Amino acid sequence: MNGKYNRITVFKVKNINELVEVAQKLALFFKKNTCLLLDGEMGAGKTTFTKIFLKELGVKEVVTSPTFVIMNQYFSNEIKINHIDAYRLNQNEEFEMYLDEMIDSFNVIEWSQNLNINLKSYFEIITVKIKIFSDECREFLIEEGG
Repeated sequence: MNGKYNRITVFKVKNINELVEVAQKLALFFKKNTCLLLDGEMGAGKTTFTKIFLKELGVKEVVTSPTFVIMNQYFSNEIKINHIDAYRLNQNEEFEMYLDEMIDSFNVIEWSQNLNINLKSYFEIITVKIKIFSDECREFLIEEGG
């Protein structure tokens, strides 16, 4: 064992204000060569969270779902932000063609559980697992280094 551990934090979110608080806490990790991996079932709120998170980072553009285009790009404080939806990526080769764009950027990847690639080889990783408790309540499990 190398002595390194992953820090895990859990938030229960019942409204938009609490979601903004989670986004503000995650904004502390905003730097180049980082991937924020968002996992959760359909309708868990991955894109909604991303919109709020990018607004907290200072993105002025309208943030839209990259479901059909796979990747949208934004900028904040001169750092490129890639918002990627891996839901339709069936093979690593499809994802790997985006890696060059991801280097030296901050990356938000929805449906990262669909990828079979070791992103830790390239990036610092923060994993966010979103669990639905009810229409009004979500659990955000955040793992630094995950």
